[in-house]
Amino acid sequence: MSCRWPLIVCDEVQDTNEEQWSLLQRLGATKLLLLGDLNQMIYTFIPGVSPERFLQIKGAADLEIELEPQSHRDPSGIIPAVANTVRLRKFDHESIKEALRSGRLSIIGAGSPTPHTDLIVSEIEKARKSGSRSISIFAHSNASVAEIAEGLESAGVDHVLIGIPDAHAEALSAMSNLCAFSVGEATAEDVRLSLALFLTASVRGDTPALAYGFMGEADLPDPISTALAELQAALKSAAQGTLAAVVPIATQAWHALPLTFGHKPWRRAASHFARLARPLLLEPCSAESVANLTQVVEATRAEALIDLEQPERGSVSLMNFHQTKGREADTVIHVYRSDDFFGAETEPFEQGSRLLNVSISRARQRVVVLLPDQAHALVAPFSSLNL
Repeated sequence: MSCRWPLIVCDEVQDTNEEQWSLLQRLGATKLLLLGDLNQMIYTFIPGVSPERFLQIKGAADLEIELEPQSHRDPSGIIPAVANTVRLRKFDHESIKEALRSGRLSIIGAGSPTPHTDLIVSEIEKARKSGSRSISIFAHSNASVAEIAEGLESAGVDHVLIGIPDAHAEALSAMSNLCAFSVGEATAEDVRLSLALFLTASVRGDTPALAYGFMGEADLPDPISTALAELQAALKSAAQGTLAAVVPIATQAWHALPLTFGHKPWRRAASHFARLARPLLLEPCSAESVANLTQVVEATRAEALIDLEQPERGSVSLMNFHQTKGREADTVIHVYRSDDFFGAETEPFEQGSRLLNVSISRARQRVVVLLPDQAHALVAPFSSLNL
């Protein structure tokens, strides 16, 4: 294989587990260039990713080159210094005080009388007025991201949802297929296949036996088969009206089946699908209107999965903290909630502090931190700053 790939570059090698490292070695490249930083290791929840693994990988290298610490993202060094001192839990450090004085770091506490969504919208507007061409909003959980997206949609703030989970993406496709089925643009087999794909993505691991039932390669249990037939009949009946009659059936389809799993990712995707469909709801249900809806949904789905650059829509991006690697924006807004769970760690929060280091350092110009009433201990020290 070395003839095909004489050089292989592996970025973020600190988050490589044993199987991935074995694959790199088996590819047999003449040269292997590894880029990594232990201080940016944030995927330790994946089995095999650990500081010990990183040290083993470093030990296998013939030559180690220590790069200069200067940041090309923020040449002033102010934000990288903040990120590093937060990682070290030195919240009283002069670098943080300087960032606060210069406006490069802003802390907004729960004492603010402004509603949560309004605070986010206000910070977006402030960033734009100060010249930010790109703005990223980070939250801890997918649920938080979904709620923020819904709030931004209601406020009329165009945004891009980045890095949605596979199950979310497959649920969006399934809902599109259900709408297409209602007007005869998708078959019953298409619907069943899309449900099988969602099921597999939401369960992960080996393909569940029920997925083969949806694909027609095994018998579906009678209650599920009956519920599926009723769902398809309801879609055909609703197609006599507008999309407003069909979309709710499609978004509630998984809940209409007698299943006990997959409800959470489907629910989040349903909220997303409903927002995308909202401008089209009053159109008569037809092949044309469903095709328009499918086009919008699939474009959004592809954009979120492969991170397409679309400048007219990409000025505000939204994602969870673990999806921030390799990204950057002029202004970064951190949104924390009282129910954020960062694991069972306690001070000095080695894993969580590395996550803060990575997410803070994504900013070129400014970092904004929005805190809840009861902040998790990982970020609670922020509450004593600038309040």
